[in-house]
Amino acid sequence: MNTIMKLEDLKTIGQLTDFLSGTQAVAFSVRSDKDAGYRCIQGELAKFRYTTRSRAEKGILIRYLMKISGYSRQQLTRLIARCRRSGTLKRRQRNVAGFKPNSTR
Repeated sequence: MNTIMKLEDLKTIGQLTDFLSGTQAVAFSVRSDKDAGYRCIQGELAKFRYTTRSRAEKGILIRYLMKISGYSRQQLTRLIARCRRSGTLKRRQRNVAGFKPNSTR
């Protein structure tokens, strides 16, 4: 009998490896809200204690985060570095005015 797990049920690196290889069915949904995605990434890094993992295990965690978040490896590497520096992962949004009309004419 093959039961379907949820992302919250994944607790070990072995379970992540099974999930990535496709041998374990897991129900998950990609988050459309970027803030929720960042919170999810931060939570998963804390849950699996990313900083204490070996290089190979960190690679598995990054592949897992790529699959559930939809971000590229490079973007996740940047987000992980920012999370390690500041301790939190928050979105830094810039609202730019764009082209300003030329008022001299």
